[in-house]
Amino acid sequence: MSLKKLAGQTMWYGVSNIAARLLTYLLTPYLAYTLTSYEGQVVFGQQSYIYSLFPIMNVLYTYGMETSYFRFSKTEDKLKLYRTQLTMILISTLAFSVLLYLFRNQIADFAGFHSHLEYVAWCAAIIGLDTFSALPYAKLRQENRPKKYAFTKIAGILVFVSTVVFLFSFGDDVASQIPESAFASWYQYHWGIGFILFANMLQAVVTLLLLVKELKDYRPAIDGELFRKVFRYGFPILITGFAGWMNEGLNRVMFKHLYPAPEKESLRLIGFYTAALRLSIVINLFIQAFKMAAEPFFFSVSHEKNAPQTYARVMKWLVLLLALMFLNVVLFIDVWKYYVPAEYREAMHLVPILLLSYIFIGIYYNLTVWYKLTDKTQFGTYIVLIGSVITVVFNWIFIPIWSYNACAWGTLLCNGVMLVLSYYWGQKYYPIPYQTRKLSGYLGIMLLVFFLQWGINQYVSNIPIRLSTGTLLFGTFFFIVFLRERNELKSLPFVGKYIR
Repeated sequence: MSLKKLAGQTMWYGVSNIAARLLTYLLTPYLAYTLTSYEGQVVFGQQSYIYSLFPIMNVLYTYGMETSYFRFSKTEDKLKLYRTQLTMILISTLAFSVLLYLFRNQIADFAGFHSHLEYVAWCAAIIGLDTFSALPYAKLRQENRPKKYAFTKIAGILVFVSTVVFLFSFGDDVASQIPESAFASWYQYHWGIGFILFANMLQAVVTLLLLVKELKDYRPAIDGELFRKVFRYGFPILITGFAGWMNEGLNRVMFKHLYPAPEKESLRLIGFYTAALRLSIVINLFIQAFKMAAEPFFFSVSHEKNAPQTYARVMKWLVLLLALMFLNVVLFIDVWKYYVPAEYREAMHLVPILLLSYIFIGIYYNLTVWYKLTDKTQFGTYIVLIGSVITVVFNWIFIPIWSYNACAWGTLLCNGVMLVLSYYWGQKYYPIPYQTRKLSGYLGIMLLVFFLQWGINQYVSNIPIRLSTGTLLFGTFFFIVFLRERNELKSLPFVGKYIR
């Protein structure tokens, strides 16, 4: 029953997470097909660069409050915990926002805003509003209310998407009809990244308004003892989150400042790399949805006798689903490539490497259950710090000579090392009976299938033939999994009723 519950919640969080990821994923084809000129490609790269900086600010603003809420809601008074954490977040958000304002000139230069100092304030508003929404969202997850979670996420995204589409597709016509209007002046001044930030700010406001009901019981209060517990538990998660950002987003920041090219050309190349990165959307969206559902789920079953066996089952099905998603993209890349226009396909050869790196990080996220349950969160810090060192050193050496290829290979190496370290320490301090040999075999077959299709693509240019061989190979892998897991498939939700 627990596994069925996780699957159902993952589906709901998946729906909402797909919408949430429109910020950087599902809007990609629209922006790419709209911004095909040189200046448009620079804007596309700039939004990728700016949004690679956002996660580190989110980490600083939230400093592990969500995970801390899941951890202590089982042992502390929930209302007192909620009020204490919200008060802490409110105070720290105001403090961080003041710092951003005071150093707005330096931040604007680093971010490439230059003459647009107001964009720093817009970013502070986006991050601050998102931060104050974080704990209400954690409350919804802890209370197993994924439908409300999904509704608020999707509503906010609809505001964001409609605003971006209106400004880029119809804003020029409106401005041309009334050239002397305030809108026309605003439109000309903020064309490009300004449109995206403005739409994001509207989204953050709408989302928080929809969560007002979750704030009705809030009263400013801080319990000193509870504050110390929460902060001690959350601080390593802050460090872990910071290092995690370094592993995932720092490569684009380093690229802009290390690659020997003018700023606009560097941003344009970041856009090409991002286009390839976004083709991992299927795997990344699933991982994020799974992570949202799994964290409260892992804590909720941690006291059950068969908890380790449950975690092992979750890992097996996670790996199998990730493998199927990997093959779905790489075997049918001739279809997936139309996700972006031809002008953005320069880095398509990196898609398999990026997909494999996401498989590694998906497995790693599942493995992290051991140090969260045992309160050994310092090990999470050690692991991601080691990954950060690998990321920084690898990219520092290879970006100047290997361009964005270094970003992809560095991510793969970093995620692979973190996976191995988490597994090693996890089995030492909280042994879980993972079916390591079987899962390694599945991943090996997955890679074999990919290389077979890759070899075929080198000699066959006919697209229908390539798609046919891809379908045959995908079906073969699926059939192998079905034969080996048939008995357990019968017990899964949705799927089991169709298997005899």
